[in-house]
Amino acid sequence: MNGDLEKLLTDDLKLSPDRLAPDAGLDAAGFDSLAIVELSVLLGDRFGVDVSDADIKGAATLDHLDRLVQRKRAER
Repeated sequence: MNGDLEKLLTDDLKLSPDRLAPDAGLDAAGFDSLAIVELSVLLGDRFGVDVSDADIKGAATLDHLDRLVQRKRAER
């Protein structure tokens, strides 16, 4: 997982690093509906990318989420 995304998840969303395996689903990683909204806002504020709540919810694993964020950052 990209270090920037991992830092957001652990430092800002306070998710446990032990739960952040690339193949972990969002639920297994500790995401709830509030964390999804917060992540969407943080990605816009920190990286200037628009990743909707629906996009985040649609990520099957943290690896998919990471690739989504990297793609959105590359498109800027």
